Amino acid sequence: MKRLVKVSICTLASLSLLPAAALAGTYSPSGSGGAGPSTVQVKKGITLTCTLTASTTSNGTISSTGTPSGTKITSIALSGGLCGAVSFTGMPYDVSATSSTDVIIHDVRVTGITGNCRGDLKAKLVGGVLQFNHANTIPSDPAGGSPCSMQGNVSTSPTASYTYP
Repeated sequence: MKRLVKVSICTLASLSLLPAAALAGTYSPSGSGGAGPSTVQVKKGITLTCTLTASTTSNGTISSTGTPSGTKITSIALSGGLCGAVSFTGMPYDVSATSSTDVIIHDVRVTGITGNCRGDLKAKLVGGVLQFNHANTIPSDPAGGSPCSMQGNVSTSPTASYTYP
């Protein structure tokens, strides 16, 4: 019995020396997906009402510790009026989960008619709908200008969902 206790303690001690594995949840659907077309407001000094479409790819996992993640946004396009003058660059964007409904789209780069922004964009994913809010902003790039934000509900197809570890 003493030997079993010693072996168990040694095993636990050895495991504690290993680096912690990155936590990942599952993401559905794996493969390709899309979002929109959905109406959103985009804002950087002025507010535009635009139609957003996007595409995604996933290996079936989503990170809960940031980048890199198995789920990525591979394209985002805005259309309607002046919306074509706003573009998203530097894709793909990693997507990670911070709770059972909260996601972060990492290192979003926006080039707009009133300036540029770069940073992380927070959203909620509830029932296959990405929910954006103007309270979640992307910092101006370079610093000093007004931030960028987006507001509206963007439906996903097929319906996106994930489990949070």
